[in-house]
Amino acid sequence: MQELIIELATLKDLDSILKITQNALISMKKLGFHQWNENYPNFEIFTQDIDKNHLYICRKKEQILGFVCINELFMEEYKDVHFNPKFNNKALYLHRLAVNQNFKRQGVGFKLLNFCEEFAIRNNKLSLRADTLSKNLPMNSLFKKLNYQFCGEFNIKNYNDKFFAYEKILKNFNFD
Repeated sequence: MQELIIELATLKDLDSILKITQNALISMKKLGFHQWNENYPNFEIFTQDIDKNHLYICRKKEQILGFVCINELFMEEYKDVHFNPKFNNKALYLHRLAVNQNFKRQGVGFKLLNFCEEFAIRNNKLSLRADTLSKNLPMNSLFKKLNYQFCGEFNIKNYNDKFFAYEKILKNFNFD
């Protein structure tokens, strides 16, 4: 089996990323939730992610199987979430993770999240933080399987459903 490679996305990857996004949107609607819509995420957001070197793709040969954005962006909506405060300056945040519908249930999301852990450790970060819509059962399940801890819920303007926030502490540290 051809090895999966995770690397920084480039502008030439945008068409595939947008196609995966559109297919994910269709899948979300079929599953009865609306985490993404026709306006989010979009070309401009992904272009910014690529320009800032925050967007990573998982590929097999030339086919993109999924992607994830990794950055240090603490969103204002997180202000009431109970992330471990000891890691506020040593955390990375995960956004916009999606897997090509043809490769669901083949470990791509798992591989992307494991990459995020390795990336964080290499960059001296101690925590990974993420969120997903409360009704996004596949993503909530994946976070739980990978030992992310539930840290609370929050609202985002124009969404009827709450979002769930998660954190995974990457190393055990003594804070004496």
